[in-house]
Amino acid sequence: MATSVAEQVYVFLATMYGGILIGFVYDLYRILRLIFKPKKIATLIQDLIFWIVISGVAIAVLLFSNSGQLRFYTFLGFVMGSILYNQLLSNIIIKTIVYLLSLLKKTIMSLINKLVYPIKILIQWSKIPWRWAKKKLMPIYYRWRRIATMPKRIARDVKKYIKTVMKKK
Repeated sequence: MATSVAEQVYVFLATMYGGILIGFVYDLYRILRLIFKPKKIATLIQDLIFWIVISGVAIAVLLFSNSGQLRFYTFLGFVMGSILYNQLLSNIIIKTIVYLLSLLKKTIMSLINKLVYPIKILIQWSKIPWRWAKKKLMPIYYRWRRIATMPKRIARDVKKYIKTVMKKK
C-alpha cells in the first residue's frame, strides 16, 4: 500500500506525540514510586500495569494514525518523542507535579487540623476536672496504699528482726 509523504509525516508526528505521552506516563510512574516506595511484589504489579498502559498508548496511537501499520519511522517517532520529552519537559513536569502534590498535602493537612482542633479543645477541657480530681484523690490513694502494704512491711520487718536476733545467739 503506497502512502504519501504527507501521510508519513503525519504518522511520524503522531508517533512523536505518542512518545511524549509515554514519557509523561513514565514520569507519573516515577513519582508514584517515589511517594509510595513499594516492596518487590507491588513493584512487579506496578511494572505490569505500567507496561500495559504504555502498550495501550502505543497501540492507540498506531491505530488512530495509520491503521496499526508498523514502519521504521513509527518506531523512530516513538523514540524521538520520548527523548524529546525527557530532555525538554521531564524536569519541569516532575517539579510541577511534586509541587502540586505537596500543595495538596498541605491543604489536606490544614483541613484535617481544622477539623480536629475542636476535638483537641474538648480533650483539654475534659482534662481539667481529671486534674482536679487527681490532685484531691492522690493523697487518699497514697494513704490507702500505705495501709494496704502494711502487713507485708510488718512481715518483712519481723523476718529481719528474727534474723538479727538469731545471729546474736
